[in-house]
Amino acid sequence: MSDHTVIPMQGGEPAKGLTSNPPRDYLLLSLFNMLVLGNPCCLSFVALVYSVKSRDRKLLGDMNGASSYGNTSKQLNIGAIVLNVLVLIIFIILFFVYMVPLIRYMASHQGRY
Repeated sequence: MSDHTVIPMQGGEPAKGLTSNPPRDYLLLSLFNMLVLGNPCCLSFVALVYSVKSRDRKLLGDMNGASSYGNTSKQLNIGAIVLNVLVLIIFIILFFVYMVPLIRYMASHQGRY
């Protein structure tokens, strides 16, 4: 019989696939885009799905998959923000081109009817 027991221990370096800085999942940005900014072309919802997938991959230890899903979520969030800003700019332009002259015309001809 052996007089001692050997317990294998891991070294100081992280296990394969794990890094000191885990990849970001952009879940809060996806929620902000979906709930506050709106959901143009369902980009915010798809970004939220990829954020959740990234978080799941991170919890399972698959850092490469988490990074891939996280980057996709980030790109979709950026696309949703750009699309929201473009829609806002187009709305403001159309308002000043069509509605302001109409309001001025109605105000100048108010007493004639």
